[in-house]
Amino acid sequence: MACRWPLNSLKSTAAVAAPELASQLAPQLDCQHCGACCSAFRVSFYWAEADVFGLPEEMIERVTPLYSCMAGTNASAPRCVALTGTLGEGVSCSIYAQRPSPCREVQTGDAQCLRARSLKGLDVLTPLPGLRDAAARS
Repeated sequence: MACRWPLNSLKSTAAVAAPELASQLAPQLDCQHCGACCSAFRVSFYWAEADVFGLPEEMIERVTPLYSCMAGTNASAPRCVALTGTLGEGVSCSIYAQRPSPCREVQTGDAQCLRARSLKGLDVLTPLPGLRDAAARS
């Protein structure tokens, strides 16, 4: 299991239910302003992946004998310890080049992205401020 949906989040949006919207929304969403996926789900991965990607030990939490997760994501209010910045304004991953497979699998505008944005109260259908300004200049 790559990511765990929070138990208290049974609501869904039309955007999440319609994967074809992902390709239309992707240009409007900017990961470096968002960070929702890093603070909405547990980031679980096979324990050996930590060695393969060179993840720092202090950023890993053992979940089971076979699975680990990114520290901070196995909480009722998850936030990955590698996430820096302010959610929805400006964020980055301090271990981007070493990030585990669940982080590599999430794509801008896909169902997990849109679900995370919804859970964090970030608009899923409107371009972010920087992109809105750029679109106005074009």
